[in-house]
Amino acid sequence: MAADLPDEPIPGLPLIEIVDNSRVLIENHKGVSEYGRNRIRIKVKWGYVCVCGEDLVLARMERGSLIVSGTVESVQLFRG
Repeated sequence: MAADLPDEPIPGLPLIEIVDNSRVLIENHKGVSEYGRNRIRIKVKWGYVCVCGEDLVLARMERGSLIVSGTVESVQLFRG
């Protein structure tokens, strides 16, 4: 039974990809609002994404996408 999901992401909305517990890719972000070794908070269109863990770093940050690397313990989505 297939889920009724679109084949492609909706333009402008955030796309979050989690790879194991070592990397999080976020596309269509609006910038970083908090940066620390244990928590990185990223602004998105409808709120923010909080990546929590240990030894977190921004491995790459470009205008439309960023990668958080380290030991990822949780990824939380907040609206508003």
